[in-house]
Amino acid sequence: MITRIAPTLAQERGMESHLRIFRLTLRSDRPIHGTAAGVRGFFGTQFPEEVLLHQHPPGADRTLYQYPKVQYRVLDGAVHVIGIAEGALALGRVYDRFETIRLGTTVYPVTDREGEILTEPFGLTATPSTYRFLTPWVPLSPKNHPRFAAARSREEQTAFLERILVGNLISMSKSLRYEVPDRIVASLQDWHQTEVEVKGTQVVGVTGTVTVNFAVPDGLGLGRSVSRGNGVVIRGRQGENVACADRCRGHLYDGGR
Repeated sequence: MITRIAPTLAQERGMESHLRIFRLTLRSDRPIHGTAAGVRGFFGTQFPEEVLLHQHPPGADRTLYQYPKVQYRVLDGAVHVIGIAEGALALGRVYDRFETIRLGTTVYPVTDREGEILTEPFGLTATPSTYRFLTPWVPLSPKNHPRFAAARSREEQTAFLERILVGNLISMSKSLRYEVPDRIVASLQDWHQTEVEVKGTQVVGVTGTVTVNFAVPDGLGLGRSVSRGNGVVIRGRQGENVACADRCRGHLYDGGR
């Protein structure tokens, strides 16, 4: 395995913490075809003792309800796995303990493992950053959807969505044991509604960019149905990374929410 240990990123002028991130890329002798859910199933079957890899505690009849700390995607013929905080440690315990990956009926030999360990800023910052949703963000629940639909103007809808996004960041912070020390301010820009299928039901998805005084590592998801590839963000100026949006769509899977 080729492992690059990247230096800690320079701390921003703010009150953010830092997250240990382990990014693992697995390649075979041919392009890997499959779903991120299938990859998650492979890791869960191979390593049932590592609960963070699959979000199913032993003996429980439901998934672990917290922000997923190991996230999966299949992109450009390779498997990509992101371990976050304790998830980075869990991934580090198993990344080299298999020689093949079975997805459905196909077995792929692992010919190349490339890992990168980073310490990335996470949390409130003094300087806002802009993020683009690479996959649709799913902000609405059956409970709050009527309030969104009843908004009388786009401005009211925007303000409503911005409050939800702030709530998403606070919820994510709680799972990652980060206490937000001050107010999060989010500005949603150039957003558009789209339809997203979640468990066979069409729900409202939102694409666009958001500027917020909060650092989030690239590739992590926000909002509802993160486990189905929704709400993936990447930092950049508005208009950047558009090409990746369709390419990454539907590939991120993070284990259970």
